[in-house]
Amino acid sequence: MRKLGVALAMTIAAVGVARAADLPTKKEAPPLPPNCFSSIWAFMDSTAADCPLSYGPITFYATLDIGLQYESNGAAWSPTQPNGTASFINKQAYGSKWLWSPNNLSQSVAGLKLSQPLAYGWSLVGTVETGFQTISWNLANGARSLAQNNGKAQLMQGFGADSGRDGQWDNSQGFVGISNKTYGTLVGGRVNTLGLDGLVAYDVMSSAYAFSPFGFSGSYAGFGDTELTRSNTAIKYNWNSQNLVSWANFHVAGLAQFGGYNQGNASTEMWQGDIGADFPHLFAGNYFAGTLSADFIGGYAQNAVNLSNFTGTCAVLKSGPFKGQTGCTDGIPEFYNGGDLKATLSNNVGTFLLGKYKFDQFPLTVSGGWDRIKQSDPSSRFPNGFESIAGYSVPGTITGNKLFPTTWISYTTYADNRIANVFFIGAKYAVTSQIDVAAAYYYLEQNNYNSSATPCAYANATLYQPNGSPLEVSRINSSTCAGSQDAISFLIDYRPVKRMDLYAGVMISNVYGGLANSFAVTQEIAPTVGLRVKF
Repeated sequence: MRKLGVALAMTIAAVGVARAADLPTKKEAPPLPPNCFSSIWAFMDSTAADCPLSYGPITFYATLDIGLQYESNGAAWSPTQPNGTASFINKQAYGSKWLWSPNNLSQSVAGLKLSQPLAYGWSLVGTVETGFQTISWNLANGARSLAQNNGKAQLMQGFGADSGRDGQWDNSQGFVGISNKTYGTLVGGRVNTLGLDGLVAYDVMSSAYAFSPFGFSGSYAGFGDTELTRSNTAIKYNWNSQNLVSWANFHVAGLAQFGGYNQGNASTEMWQGDIGADFPHLFAGNYFAGTLSADFIGGYAQNAVNLSNFTGTCAVLKSGPFKGQTGCTDGIPEFYNGGDLKATLSNNVGTFLLGKYKFDQFPLTVSGGWDRIKQSDPSSRFPNGFESIAGYSVPGTITGNKLFPTTWISYTTYADNRIANVFFIGAKYAVTSQIDVAAAYYYLEQNNYNSSATPCAYANATLYQPNGSPLEVSRINSSTCAGSQDAISFLIDYRPVKRMDLYAGVMISNVYGGLANSFAVTQEIAPTVGLRVKF
């Protein structure tokens, strides 16, 4: 009986051990993430999400971008214009040039982000960011680049162009607001417009300055005027459905500007709206399975501003001690400041229809869209002039006075509406996890909105080269005549570590018809290589 009891006890113990082996044991602690601050290499091979430069709710970030560019026909580097160099054909372009080129893949910036959880899923959010050049280290300032060219003959100017970045300390963005995953995000202050957000999202070149017309000029995103890529005093709302239905994710956005020129805006009124959706799992189980994204964006701006400078004139002297030489005058009226600028005003209406398809079976994204721009004469006149964004003065136009025979503000450029249609398509392919290749084509056409008594026709024009010699060209006699422009671009982007891009690409651009008015040349080829680092 004793032996039986011992055997039974041993059996029970054995069963207990067997069951204990099946019971869940304490899991080992997951491996700690690598210390991204252990070395420069570890930091550079981390992402901003893995290794943010944060203190409490504040995160610092920055981007530095610099490269080398060859221009088959170009203008001298500008120390203030956000792009720095002109990779797209422009009026100042003439003669081949090798140039150090900033901000080719993206704008160099430094900024702070705020994200502070509150309660019930709400957070306080904000951003302040400024853009600058990595060659001159000046703040990005398109208006200053125009003022620096004031009074110079066309082909003697460096690169200069209007911009939504005009030297403000927050020339990118500066806003604060609240956010909730269910109810969306509402912010107020200086914000990117929905048109700019849309083109950056759907352009395979991400509106890179050196490889996309959308980056070279904000006039596409601004429905005709580059300053409309940002609003200085606006309320902006974004909402995402967070997959309320399994077959789509919808989103909507709206923007309303309050305040006009006196608040640092480029228009007296602006409204924009966006509705879009992502449709995942299309053609599931098929070779062409993927996600389709689409957005429709519409906008209106009243009294939109497009700044320009006075262009000097040159002529061969026919008499006097300098006979046979070239003499130039600046054309700036007396009693005015050399930093004053001209403005063309318009009411702008624009629509975007954008689409993108990302394949599941292979790393390819195809995207494109259509942009329609309508510009008409402005609603208001400003007889005393006004102060443009970032404080640049536009004097009032005075007529009928011999002392001031000039027009500083144009109100009648669009007496006949300008209609421009923009079409683009592109593809981006991930060769490896570190190498992307992309190609895109862009095309713009405008109608004939010439309201003058002079019909559109080819005419000879004389431009003066930097050496003073005259250059004869034959072009359509007005920029208001029908015309078009196009560009094709290619890009290779290699990321040896996660925070660094080594890139090389080329953009080839052409201009035709009325859009080529006063151009010395009509094509530019601009290959570019460079380095971008993100912190």
